[in-house]
Parts: sequence; structure tokens; C-alpha cells
Amino acid sequence: MRCVRPITGLIFFSLVLAGCANQAPRRDLTPPATAGPPPLEKTERESAPELPEQARLPLSQALTAMRDGRDEAAEPLLRVLADEFPGFVSPRLNLGILLLRGNQAEAAEKALRQVLQIDAENSVAQHQLAILLRRQGRFRDALTVYRKLLEGKPDHALAHRNLGILYDLYLDKPRQALAHYKQFAALSADGKQETKMWILELKRRIGSGEKLAAETR
Repeated sequence: MRCVRPITGLIFFSLVLAGCANQAPRRDLTPPATAGPPPLEKTERESAPELPEQARLPLSQALTAMRDGRDEAAEPLLRVLADEFPGFVSPRLNLGILLLRGNQAEAAEKALRQVLQIDAENSVAQHQLAILLRRQGRFRDALTVYRKLLEGKPDHALAHRNLGILYDLYLDKPRQALAHYKQFAALSADGKQETKMWILELKRRIGSGEKLAAETR
């Protein structure tokens, strides 16, 4: 199994990781931003205004369609709601998530950034945007978004995990990656065993690098 899935148009000539072929694969964990039990994150913060009554039924129908994998049915509902209720987060946020998972990156980024204009600290929009930027190879931009997210919400477990992946596989900063994997392991029981494997791998890499540096002095 390959350690890094290629991103179209980019050549990762600088990504040389010791023992890469034997590493446990990393992948983004994307929280279900659509409503549904039990949600890992809410689509809107508690302070965000609730949608008007007439918008709730079509939103519910759109979210049900998304959960059922019927994005083609959800998309027109969300677009209408986003246009008719431009000051509300949920329709546009879920539209951005739908577009992202449909690989419509440009439209997804536009929708997510519009959400952040309404609610600059919306952690779901920040997380989705960071994942989008990382997948496009815009690593520094993704890093900026992750840092801002964690400044406002330091206990965001999935952000620690995915930022660790960014540092680990794309920025070649194993020490920073290790710190965020440890944070994720401390904050979440989900995937903890897998993350422990990554932590052990990074400790070996860091130790091997320090040993090599000492031998070449």
C-alpha cells in the first residue's frame, strides 16, 4: 500500500520518508457535518441564528438525501436555500461539503469561504477548507487554516489528527506531527490504536534521524 496518494499535477520529489513502504496508511477523517446521530461536530455554533421555519423542512430533506448518498437530490435544495437565506450558515456549509465530496473543489472552496464570511470561527467550515487545500497541494494555506481552527478550538480532535498528517507526510516535520498525533490520541478514543502505530513510527524516524546526524558530525 502506498503511503501517499498522488495529487494530480504535483510531483512529490522531496517526500523521502524512511521505511515508507511499511508505514500504516494515513487518510483524512472528515466529520459528518450533516445532521445525524451522533454528530462529531455541529454545522453551526450555538450562537448562530436558527433557520426560519419555512427553511427547515427542505434543509432536513437535503440532509437526509446527503446521508443516503443521494447528492444529486440534495444539491438543488441546498442551492435554493443558500440563495434564499444568504445570512445563514447551514445551507451553504452543507452545500460546500457536498461539492467537496463530489470533487468540485473550486465551487466547494467558494461556498466554504462564504460560510466563514458569515461565521469566521465556524470549525466545521475551517476543517473542511483545510482538507480541501491539503488535497490541492496548497499545504501552507492548509496549515494556516488548521492553526486558526486550533487557536479557537484546541480540543478539536480530528483537526489535530489531520494536521498531524499534513506535517507528517507533506511538510516532513515529524516532531510537529508527533505532537498532534499525541493530542488526537488524548482527545479521542476513535482510531487511537491506529494513531499509536503512527506515533511509534515517528519516534523511530526521529530517533534514526538524530542518530544519523550524530554520526555525521
